[in-house]
Amino acid sequence: MAINVIVLVMVVMKTKLYKLLFYLVVVTHHIGLFCLVASVPLLIIKEPPWVSLPLLAWILYLGFSKVLDCPFTRLENYLRRKLNLPEIKTFLKHYYLKK
Repeated sequence: MAINVIVLVMVVMKTKLYKLLFYLVVVTHHIGLFCLVASVPLLIIKEPPWVSLPLLAWILYLGFSKVLDCPFTRLENYLRRKLNLPEIKTFLKHYYLKK
């Protein structure tokens, strides 16, 4: 009887830990995306063109590339699988471009 209670408590704590990690990943992903978007006008205003243009090209490549896969999205999908939630394809489409 005591072993069953201990196993049940461990399963509940494990689920709560995954849920906490899931929320932490989602919030961190939103903050990182905000910083990426906020850096574009700051680069244009503050830096000379020979510095800002290559950096802006790199930011746009990272943001809109179909080839690159975001590690945060992979981590979020892993946690979604553990929590029995549906997986997402891309972060932007799921959270910002809902239909």
